[in-house]
Amino acid sequence: MISAKKSICVLTAYLVIYIILINTRLLFELIPYLYIVSPFLIVWMVACILKDTRVKYPELKENEEWGYADKSKDELGFF
Repeated sequence: MISAKKSICVLTAYLVIYIILINTRLLFELIPYLYIVSPFLIVWMVACILKDTRVKYPELKENEEWGYADKSKDELGFF
C-alpha cells in the first residue's frame, strides 16, 4: 500500500492539475470526469492515512482519552 505521505502528494498534484485545467480551459471535456473521480481519490487518501502504521502511538490506559501528546492535562485548562 502507498504511504500516507505519497497519497497526499498524489492527490495534491491531481487537484492542482484539475484547478489549472479549469482556469485555462485546456481539455475542458475532461474536467467532468476528473470531478467525478475526485471524491474516490479523497476517500483513498483518507484510507491510506488511517491505515498508515509507521508511527507508533502509545496505548491509552483505562479511563484515559486521546489528547495532545506535547501538553499535560494541567496545561490545557479544560479538565
